[in-house]
Amino acid sequence: MPSFRFEFHEGTKNNDITVEFIDHEAALAEAKRAAGKMLVDSAIDPAEWLIRVYNDSEELIGTIFRNDLLNG
Repeated sequence: MPSFRFEFHEGTKNNDITVEFIDHEAALAEAKRAAGKMLVDSAIDPAEWLIRVYNDSEELIGTIFRNDLLNG
């Protein structure tokens, strides 16, 4: 299975994890799910965070912003 790197940005802090998914659509869906959970479970300022998703070739395949969660 292909690997995808999730890059979590919160203000000046960055964290990365690499996870395998069947395809890029599954990776982006999981990034969106994780983002929603992060907003509910933590005290982060939603205006200061985003998640970038890269494929195993290090190409950016998607970015999840707070507004993406609010708009469905």
